[in-house]
Amino acid sequence: MKRTASKTLLENNQIEVLALPSYVWDPDNLPPIDFDASSLPSYVSHPRLPDVVANMKKLRWLYWAGYPSYSFPINFEPTMLGCLILIKGRQVQLWQGYKHLPNLKILDLRRSFFLTSTPDFSGLPCLERLILDDCQSLARIDPSIGHHERLVYVSMKACSNLKKFPSIMRMEKLETLDLSSCSKFQDFPYIGTYMDCLENLHLSRTSIKIVPKTVGRFCTNLVFFDLSSCRKLKQIDGNFSLLKRLKHLHLSGCDQLEKLRSDFFDKECCLEELSLYTKGEKLPFFDLEGLPIIQSFHQELPQLPPLLRKLDLSWCDLGDGDIPSDISGLFNLQVLLLCGNKFSRLDSILSRISCLKLLNLSMCRNLVELPDLPSSIAILQAEDCSSLQSVGDLSGYKCLWKVSLRRRENKLIGGERLLHSMLQVNALEDRFMSVQLPRGPFEKSTLSNTRRLITLQLPHNWYNDYSGFLFFADGNLMQGFPSTIVMKQEMSMDSQLDHDQWEEFDKNTESYEYVHVGYVPFGALRRTPCWNSASYTNVTFEIVTEDQANPKIGLVPRRSVIGDCSEFWDEGNAFEKTFEIINDPKSSNVHIVWIHGYVAYSLINRNIIRD
Repeated sequence: MKRTASKTLLENNQIEVLALPSYVWDPDNLPPIDFDASSLPSYVSHPRLPDVVANMKKLRWLYWAGYPSYSFPINFEPTMLGCLILIKGRQVQLWQGYKHLPNLKILDLRRSFFLTSTPDFSGLPCLERLILDDCQSLARIDPSIGHHERLVYVSMKACSNLKKFPSIMRMEKLETLDLSSCSKFQDFPYIGTYMDCLENLHLSRTSIKIVPKTVGRFCTNLVFFDLSSCRKLKQIDGNFSLLKRLKHLHLSGCDQLEKLRSDFFDKECCLEELSLYTKGEKLPFFDLEGLPIIQSFHQELPQLPPLLRKLDLSWCDLGDGDIPSDISGLFNLQVLLLCGNKFSRLDSILSRISCLKLLNLSMCRNLVELPDLPSSIAILQAEDCSSLQSVGDLSGYKCLWKVSLRRRENKLIGGERLLHSMLQVNALEDRFMSVQLPRGPFEKSTLSNTRRLITLQLPHNWYNDYSGFLFFADGNLMQGFPSTIVMKQEMSMDSQLDHDQWEEFDKNTESYEYVHVGYVPFGALRRTPCWNSASYTNVTFEIVTEDQANPKIGLVPRRSVIGDCSEFWDEGNAFEKTFEIINDPKSSNVHIVWIHGYVAYSLINRNIIRD
């Protein structure tokens, strides 16, 4: 800000909207993680500035990044102020005593690392959103918050010194309370009133030991309840039979949790997602060698709610015969995670789960054979199952498009047949396909990315005679990390280019030796604006992957009419897609991002097109 502008600011009491500094970050108006308040323009720390702001009686919106270490002046009472955002402020106390701000609806003090206590909330009668995330010194919440009748959203994530929350006596309109990652938080807040609006309660990674009966009694409209990684949680008093609307319950990582009552859920409960796994979340997802010994616990399971869509029973010490029989009655169940359990076989009970789409048996080290599966299965994951000897016949599963069987032991019997049968299924010609097969031990190497250009001269009438591109990759691809394939259109033959001979899958027996195989149908590419099959005579693929991947590309002969590839079932989350097709608006290139492995936490660089 120029000096004249600074002088104008200091003399102007007509301002309604003020952002300090004068630029605002995106997204959500947040500064970057490495933002340093000391690097702000000098006018922001002008010694008179807080007093000047205090005299702006018409101020409605104030954004101040890096507020100085002293509190707001005594005369700071802009009665028209509706939004106060102080990011990474250095103050210990926001203001002293009571302040009457009758129109304030949003108070955002996140990353105020030195803030030790909150202000009195009784003077903020219209406050609806309170955000105190990552206030690492915060130790005291003013008791007046428990009597606030207008608060809708309260978030205090990662307040590492916070130990308790005041008693809740009047917070009838509260919809979301987030105290996750408050590592010292020990006592569940006392609830003395019905909280009919409360839908989201986040207490993951806290130190609470008991969930009191008042939750099941007063929070009957809860939809999302997260207690994951509460390592000291021992008991949930009572049951959740009155929580008719509860859809998501996360109890993963609660190692000391006692047995849940058999009638813990009501028979009419609409629970869709239940997570009970323990200690699996810290496993390294990119290296299956040298895994730590996991100490599972055996949790006797309550009666399963009939509307479950996702059930996570990983690391629950389940042996042969321990899978509850009522699981076959879960007609809405789509995702079943059984990683790290001790069973050697699973009976035919799983084949009766009629809507099951994803089954994960990874790290079940005693498993000797794959179970019978329902015809609806789309994704099968059984990585690092060291006792598994053969794949079996999976040719009858018409919806199966993704299989992960990676491990460091020797090859599986039937792996080649699996790959071939999946490509022979007509339905998959219109869908993506991703297969990972074990190849046996390979030498350790330092992982690094490399780029390779593969230019293919396409055969005559290729678009009508073939249904899609097949990508082969060898080597030790890192789990959960993407391979990026940039497809560039070449209008005519360039004699200066080196062209690789395209390979037809049925004629290339060596393709069975590859560890990673991915199939992208032409139907998925038609949606990109730059895809014009008639103009393609040859295509250059720029493949960015691990340096020992030895990528190759082939074509799959057409056997049926191309349909709509969007109909196949993927993980259902935008950040867990196995394949992502991205159009580059600045060129005619198409980016194909392929995530390997059963851990699908996408690490896709969203700036990929700009680079």
